[in-house]
Amino acid sequence: MSETMKKLLKEISPKTSQFKVLTFLAFRGATQPSEISGETGIPAGTVRPALRTLLDKGYVEQMDDGAYRSLVPFTEIVSHLYSLS
Repeated sequence: MSETMKKLLKEISPKTSQFKVLTFLAFRGATQPSEISGETGIPAGTVRPALRTLLDKGYVEQMDDGAYRSLVPFTEIVSHLYSLS
């Protein structure tokens, strides 16, 4: 497991909306907050604070158009989740 993933798991539980939003972004790519909410079913009032937390912790970046993208590769997240089963 990478150091980034170890740090991520210490700071954000896989059961949280932050982790779910990060996983969605890692899979999907750059996405607007409203699209994240619409496609995941996570309320917009939960998505935006999750994105702010992820941005502050350095796991996502905000693009010029307002979309967010994951800085954690999807393969790292999936590898960790797969190792749990």
